[in-house]
Amino acid sequence: MARASEVKKAVENARRLLQSHVFDCETTAEELVQWFQADTPYDKDMKVDDILETPLIVAHELIEIDNVKRMGLVLTKHVIVENLQKVDDAHMKAAEVELQLAVSLRDIAHIKERLDDIKAWSEDLSVTPENRDGYRKMYAETLKALEGLVQHASP
Repeated sequence: MARASEVKKAVENARRLLQSHVFDCETTAEELVQWFQADTPYDKDMKVDDILETPLIVAHELIEIDNVKRMGLVLTKHVIVENLQKVDDAHMKAAEVELQLAVSLRDIAHIKERLDDIKAWSEDLSVTPENRDGYRKMYAETLKALEGLVQHASP
C-alpha cells in the first residue's frame, strides 16, 4: 500500500493538472483512498497504488469521485455497488475530462492505451444503453483526435 504522502503528492499533481486546464476538483487524497476501498463489480484487482504513477488516471478518479459527491452520494464501502448507474454517469464524465486532458497534452501513448477501455465500456451490458452510446461516441471522437495528433506528429 502506498504511503499517505505518495497518495497526497499524486492527488496534488493531478489537481494542478486539472486546474491548469480549467477543471475544478476538490477531491482529497483521503477520499481517493476511500474510493478504492469501496466494493465494486469491476476490476477488483486495481488498487490505489496502481494509478499513482499516471497523473491522467489519478485526474480521472478525482473527477469521478467529485461527480459522485455532487450527485449527493456519500463515499462508503457500498457506494459503487448500490449506485451503479450514477457511478457510471460520473465515470463517463471523468473519462471525457481525462481524454480532453490527454489530447491537450498530446499524450498519444495514453490515448492509444485507453481506446481498448473505451471500446469495452461501450460493449458492457451492465452499462445503460444511453451510456454505451455515449462511450461509442467517445471512442469515435477519441480515435479521430488520435489520428489528428499522429498526423501532426509525423515529420
